[in-house]
Amino acid sequence: MADLSTDAEGALIDGVLRLRPDGQIAIAGYTVQPVRTPDGLRYDVQTPTGERLSWTTPTPAYERTLVLGGARSGKSTLAERLLAPHPDTLYVATGYTAAGDPEWAERIALHQARRPASWGSVETIDLVPLLTAEGPPLLIDCLTLWLTRTMDAANVWTTPERVTEVDQAIDDLVAAWAATKRRVVAVSNEVGSGIVPADAPTRLFRDLMGRLNTAIAHPPTTLLLCTAGHPHPL
Repeated sequence: MADLSTDAEGALIDGVLRLRPDGQIAIAGYTVQPVRTPDGLRYDVQTPTGERLSWTTPTPAYERTLVLGGARSGKSTLAERLLAPHPDTLYVATGYTAAGDPEWAERIALHQARRPASWGSVETIDLVPLLTAEGPPLLIDCLTLWLTRTMDAANVWTTPERVTEVDQAIDDLVAAWAATKRRVVAVSNEVGSGIVPADAPTRLFRDLMGRLNTAIAHPPTTLLLCTAGHPHPL
């Protein structure tokens, strides 16, 4: 019979297979399927003898998750699904209003319609006070729009020397993210996998987006890559 024991570092199976809260697993002969659940990361394990067992790492109240993906990859739907068990979730919309843009208004309406009726919502890019305050879980959708509006506010598109203001805003956001005691899920676009943009302002946006994603994704943040609606733990 397989032996499963737990300690401060996670769980140990047969004295050789280590399961850690950060999802790092590797050992020959064992088949391990990690499954993200509302209670934490569950490991479904098959041992070399064919025996099956499961262990779920406890999820702290302040768990942080970043959902990355390309355009229309299902990122927002996945993020909403992760927080569906929490009826008091606060949805933080960082985009511009839909005034004069019927297509954008339709997308906003679709997002609103599929969210639980019990969720609250706020439209803002002032994320630091939300992250530093106590409260219910946050769903931030999305960091890409936050960066766009932050760059707009600094007018770096035509005055690139003001990028230092954006750098400071990123540093402040990352510090608040690292220190938050709230459960928070943030959505962001992966924009660095395509061709190099032809113009300097768009290259600057791409570089800043990569910097922000990299800083937010630093452990112990749980990082999920969404492809065609399917999450892939990273």
